[in-house]
Amino acid sequence: MRITDKEDGLTHRMPAHILGWDPSQCGVCPYDDVTSIAIMYRTEMERLRALIPEEFEVTQPAVAIVYQKCNGVQWMGGAGYSLVAVSTPVRYLEAGDPLEGMFHHVLWEDKAAPILGGREEAGMPKVWADIPEYRRMNGNLSVNVSHEGRTFLEVELAEVRPFTPAEIAEMNENHGRLVQFGWRYIPKIGPFPGAALSEATYYPVDNEYVSGSVCTGSVAWTALKPEQHPMQFAIIGALASLPVLEYFAGSIKRGRSWMRMDLARSLPQVIYHD
Repeated sequence: MRITDKEDGLTHRMPAHILGWDPSQCGVCPYDDVTSIAIMYRTEMERLRALIPEEFEVTQPAVAIVYQKCNGVQWMGGAGYSLVAVSTPVRYLEAGDPLEGMFHHVLWEDKAAPILGGREEAGMPKVWADIPEYRRMNGNLSVNVSHEGRTFLEVELAEVRPFTPAEIAEMNENHGRLVQFGWRYIPKIGPFPGAALSEATYYPVDNEYVSGSVCTGSVAWTALKPEQHPMQFAIIGALASLPVLEYFAGSIKRGRSWMRMDLARSLPQVIYHD
């Protein structure tokens, strides 16, 4: 490997002088056992619009919060991790045909390996947090996210009824695909303004749901002070400032997922669907 050889036919990960592989190996990544707990609420469009790059059109003034417990993650040798994603439904207008999906404001995860890959390689806004196992008792579900003992997000849901077979079948149409949008930003090194790289990214996930329930629920944010969480207080504060105007139906779903790194792309450019 030479520093000047940027097109050596390999994909590299830090430390790049050691780690490199054929990019054709970046294919379909199975997650054998995934539990998803989700709630979404309507908020003020003007405040929400200010948090999303102008290349995206907000299709619904809403914030979706999704907790996932991922087990049997094959690229991690069958291990697992937890995540909480905070997203908004959007449409990307600068890639020919409009693309619809979810723009991630932030993805909290509790292991380093998925954070490192998802940030630099796929442009997903991943950061670290403590995410305990979700709690379920008598049809009540509880999720919380914290940093060094300071809880900043709590989600409480109650199961209402199981999904019908027809509802499960509808969720699984088109591979149960969820299109994720992110923004890959790598700053210049040193005291220089601007980006070394700045681009929108497209990263699909396929899902197969086998069971689940409709839920009702609520969300509680706790904004932290700079001294309580210097690296993330601005993220938490921006999301906590979005008012909750109306809750939509929540859910718990169980199934499996496939990360489609083989379809992930930088935008704008032509997207190839299988």
